[in-house]
Formats: sequence, structure tokens, C-alpha cells
Amino acid sequence: MSLVRWFRKNNTKVMAVVVIILMIAFVGGSSLQYFLRGNRQLHSTIAYYGNRNKITNYDLYLANNELDILRMLRADDILKMLQVPLFDTPDLNAFFMGELLFSDKKTSPAYINYIKQAIGKNLYNISEKQLNDIYIRTVPGGSIYWYCLKNEAKSAGIRVSNEDAGRLLGQIIPRLFDNRTYPQVISSIVNRHGITEQQILETFSNLLSALRYAHLICSGQDITTRQLMQMVAWEQERINVEFVEFDSADFARMQEAPGEEQMTEYFNKYRKYFPGDATAENPYGFGYKLPERIQLEYIVLILDDVSSIVKAPTQDEVEEYYDRNKEQLFKEQVRSNPNDPNSPLVERIKPYASVVNIISKLLQQEKVKIKAESIIQEAVALTELSLEDVNDAELAGLSSEELAKMVGDYKTTAEKISQKYNIKVLTGKTGLLSAINMQTDEYLSRLYLQGFGQNPVSLTKAVFAVDELATSELGPYDVQKPRMYINIGPARDMLSLRGELGEIIALFRVIQATKATEPESLDTTFSTESLVLDPNDQGADESVYSVKEKVTEDLKKLAALETAGKNANEFIESASKEGWEEVIKQYNDMYGNNKDLESNDPNTSETKETFKLENLTGLQRIPKATLDTMHKQSESNPAAKYFAIERRRSSLLVEQFYSLVPPDSNSVEALPLVMEFKPDMCFFCIKNIKIKRIWKEDYDTIKAMRLYTEDKVESQSLAAVHFNPENILKRMKFRLVKAKESTDTNTPTGSEEAS
Repeated sequence: MSLVRWFRKNNTKVMAVVVIILMIAFVGGSSLQYFLRGNRQLHSTIAYYGNRNKITNYDLYLANNELDILRMLRADDILKMLQVPLFDTPDLNAFFMGELLFSDKKTSPAYINYIKQAIGKNLYNISEKQLNDIYIRTVPGGSIYWYCLKNEAKSAGIRVSNEDAGRLLGQIIPRLFDNRTYPQVISSIVNRHGITEQQILETFSNLLSALRYAHLICSGQDITTRQLMQMVAWEQERINVEFVEFDSADFARMQEAPGEEQMTEYFNKYRKYFPGDATAENPYGFGYKLPERIQLEYIVLILDDVSSIVKAPTQDEVEEYYDRNKEQLFKEQVRSNPNDPNSPLVERIKPYASVVNIISKLLQQEKVKIKAESIIQEAVALTELSLEDVNDAELAGLSSEELAKMVGDYKTTAEKISQKYNIKVLTGKTGLLSAINMQTDEYLSRLYLQGFGQNPVSLTKAVFAVDELATSELGPYDVQKPRMYINIGPARDMLSLRGELGEIIALFRVIQATKATEPESLDTTFSTESLVLDPNDQGADESVYSVKEKVTEDLKKLAALETAGKNANEFIESASKEGWEEVIKQYNDMYGNNKDLESNDPNTSETKETFKLENLTGLQRIPKATLDTMHKQSESNPAAKYFAIERRRSSLLVEQFYSLVPPDSNSVEALPLVMEFKPDMCFFCIKNIKIKRIWKEDYDTIKAMRLYTEDKVESQSLAAVHFNPENILKRMKFRLVKAKESTDTNTPTGSEEAS
């Protein structure tokens, strides 16, 4: 072919090349260089996993596309729908995977709370911190984690076929897409986004494969027959005990105060223990170690006082509320014929006259809440005037001491607000309060902060999360972690969550935080004063914790222990002859709580029933693994130490009851008997004790289900470990390339990899 003929045949291509050359010449070749450089960057290595496996920008591009496909299929909702077979609870493996991969689609706080309830109900060995860690990533986005999870399953040889993936989609799609069929939904995705059905099924099968691998790797706990038998026995057996308790505290008042030398000895011996922490070395549970404590400064409004400055709702407001809400709030079912009780029910709207008072009350409460919160916000503004021009970064760099000097004075602020609104505004400082002090306080225990999505967070949990203590865990749907001297609030009354007005609304700040510590000396004292709502209340003077008083109380109880034991044995002897009820009455006459034990004068004061025949039924032994799980679940509670000690004490008591009964029997022949329980420093006069044991036939019936349950509990518990973002990267040996290595991605050396 001649050159002229060739040019005539390919003139279009030649012209295109000429145009490109002219464009390159015009821009100096930069476009071509950019194109070539962009292509190199697309295939450049950005990370490694395993031994020497590369991850390129193109791999992440494809991973992002796959996540987009899964979003189109609403895979996050599909994963939330999956449940544990035979369990009426969500599959945590599926849930955690969804939270990890689709973090851009926020889960509601209500659903998170539902997950927490499932964890607690089923005794999954998952702490709140583990739950929160699912949302903490060292690598942003979900594409890296998706790439790692699907390749992890692939490396393990786990594969779900496209046919199985398609069948599952066919079952689920109508439930998610308003009864649209599989062909309708898939065709819509294919036509709109230019992808094939094969790509969709391949991507969804990878998701199922990663989930199947998670189930496989988190299951398979080996349980011996003996272990299974013990599990079933501990769960199914129950013990009933009928007894009268002789507590040494009831006889301690007749004891003389211990000497200084004895108090010092016991203080030094047990100052490292928390109170009630009974061990082999400390059988009576003596302990003087002080828990974590905080001191709060507060501004409090009493809502009844705020109500006095809020105008009552007008008739127009009430009528408007009724008209706006009658279809939703004021419907009722009534008989179609009032004179015929058997006539069918019909729906009607309640008459305005019957609900006018209810509406007026609701509107008044709402006005009071709004007014009270606006006043509290005004207090926030007044106390943070000096922080207005401080940005977040600068604020984070300020120390607690610097903040203390910058924030406004609560007392001055309270006076200004009181004068402005002509209402009483209370302010003051609490003593050093432990978490138990707050959780048992009449007012502080009821206060909560509003987290994200209306999620209520207890004030106690929030304030003990300050960095100086960090004894409670705040999650992504809780409030922001508080800081010393920074306002916390408004703190609302829990009663408002039930539709009531509540009593108070308050603003707080932490002004002192003290870690758990051994007291400096026997003479250590500190105030435990709470909110003072009545300035004339003199009870605050009594709110003082004294280590010496605690030691004195323990030693007097110890001294009275012999007296309690002696009386318990005498009681048993008399009850066997005269009858239990009669002897109980005699002992209450002699040793009632309001009696002076030294005088034994029946006319000294009114008798209170100290001794009574109690009947505890259905007591169950608690395995150590269960105790450990319960402790782990409550780790985020700042009072976790206290609850762990109480649970262990209760478990020891049940175990001691069980130890009285021979293994081959259901009861004890030598009844009645006296049992000493050292952690409570008391004696139990036991009248009856009986164990309802499990028979072999019952064991054979439930052992298979119990084995399945144990496997599923283990699998669900490990889900939080398996899908922890940091653990995924560690398992896959994921590491980013260093800057130097990125200049030469074709021949990387081992020394250039990031560890």
C-alpha cells in the first residue's frame, strides 16, 4: 500500500494524533506527564499485609466501589437483621461488621442501647470499652478494613458461592425495598450504575464469606463432659434456706471503744483493702482504702420556684395544642352504643373539655422546663465569658489550674441570676463524693445529661470520666468527656423522662478529683456533703467520713462476734425446745434494735424486730466465669469495684450454704445448726436447708442446648475482639509504606516497611 493511500484510509486517526501532539506542544507536555504520573500513582503501593502482599491505590479504589455496591444493597441493614439462631438477639458478628464498614451511616443511640441490653441479658463477655473501641480507627474510612476482612476470609479458604448469595438476597430484598423483587432491585442498580449482576453477587458473597469466617474463628470452644455437667448443675440447681441471722452489729453497742494502739494496728494492717473485700488473708472484709472521689461545684434551680415566674398557658394555646395533636394523642376506644356493653368498639377523639386540664398541665411543665434550661444556659454563658475567644485547640492545651483561674465564679453568677429573675438560685460545693455516694443520693442519683440522639447519660457516669480519674467509659453516643472546671449540664431530673416535671435542674463542674488511695492516717476525715437545697438544713454537719470511726465500728463488731455466736447457739437450743416463733419474740424483746443492750430494760424504748425467721428460696451458685463477665460488663460503671465486692460476697454466702449439704444428699440431717459467715461478721441459725438437684434425665434433655448456648455466647463475646479495628490490622500484619519507600514501589526492602 502506498503512503498516500494509507494516509487517505487512516486520515481520521492521523488527525487525532496531530491534535494531541499540538495540544501537548501548546501546554508544554504537562498533560502527558500528569496522565503518566496519575497512572503510576493509581498502581503505587501504599501499604502491605501479611509477609509481602501489597495494597495499591487501585486496590482501595476497587474496595470503595465494592462498599458502594453493598450500600446500594443496604447491606448495613441486612447485617442488623441477622440474628443468632434460636436466640432472640442480634448477631453481634454481623452488627460489629456493619458498624466497622459503614461508619458513615450512623446507628441510632436507641439501637446501641438495645445491643447493650442484649450483651447484659445474655452475659456476653464484652465491656463497654470494647463496644466503644469498634468506633475508634487508626485508619480512616472502611475500605482498608473491608479489604483486610475479605482477604482474610479468602486466605482461610472460606467462600460463599454467588448462587447462595443470590438466594439470600432474593429472600431479604423484598423486606428492605418495599416488596420489590430481586430482579427489579438488581436491574435498577445495574442500569443506573453500569455494573453487572455478577459484580453485585461477587461483592455480596465476599461479605458473607467474611461473616462466615468470623463465626468460624470465634466458635469452637472445647468443653469437656465434666465441665458441661458442672455448668448445667450450677445453672439448674437451687437451694432454699430458712434461718435467723445474728449480726454482730446488733451486739456491738454494748462493747467498749477500742484503744488507740489496737485501732492503729488494724488500720495499718487493712488500709490497703477496700471495705468488704473479703479474702483468705482478710476473712472479715476489713478495709479502709478510699475509692475515687470527686468534688462538685453546683448551681441548682428548684423547678417549683421557676414555675412561679412562668405564665400559665392561655386558652388559645391550649386549644391550639388540642387541635394540633388530637388525632395523635387524644383518641380512645368506646362502645358504639353506650347502653349496650356488648356493642362493637369504635374510635373517637376525646372531647376538648375532658382533656383541657391535662393539656394545661403539660404546657405549663414544658414552659417551666424551657425557662429553667434557658436560665441554666445563661449561667453557662456568664461563667465562660473569658473562654469565648479561646478556640478548641487552645482550650485543649490549657491545664486545670489555668482553667480554674479563667472561669467565672458560681456564687457571683447565682446572685446575678437570682436578682434578674427574682427566684432562689442555690449554689455551693459538695464534699468528696464516691460513685456510690452519688448513686445512692436522693438528688444526684436522679440527674442525667442528654447525649447524642436524646441518649440519657447519668451524671455520675459523666463526672467520673474526667481524665484525672477515668473510672467510667463514655461512648460515641454519650456526652463529650468533661474537664475539670468546665461546665457540665444542664443536668435534668430523671423524672422528666417519665413525663413528670421533676424537682431540680442543675449546672455542675468538677473542682477536685482524687484517685483511689490509702488514707494518710487514722485521723483522716473529709466531708461527704451532697447538694444543700435548704440552707437551714443542719444535716450537712453530719456528712463527714471518719476513718477512725470506721475502724472503731469494725473493732466493736469484731469484739461482739463472740457474743453473737454465743447467743446464736443459745437460740438454737431454746428454739428446739420452745419453738422458733416464741424464742424469736423473746430475743426481740431482749435485743431489739432500739434496746440498750447493757440494761436489758424492756421499758427503755420501743422494741424493733431485729431477729426474724427468713426464707431465701431459689438461691443459685454463680460460677467464677459469670462473676468475671458481670465485672467486665460493669467496668464502665465508676462504682464497679463496689458491685464486684458485693457480688463476690453474695456468691461466697451461697457457696457456704451449699457446703453444708453432702454431695449425695438434698439436705442436712443434723438440723438445726449454726453457721458463721465471716465476710458479714454474723451467724446464721439454720432451721431448714434443701437443694433441688438436677436428675440425669433432666441433664440428658438439656445438655445439647446448653452446649450450643455456650458456643454461641463464646462466639458473640469474641465478636468484639475479632472486629476491633486495631486487632484486624494486627492480624493481617497491616503496615503503611514509609515516605522513602513510596518513591520506589517496585523493589521495596524490608527495612523500608513501616512496622
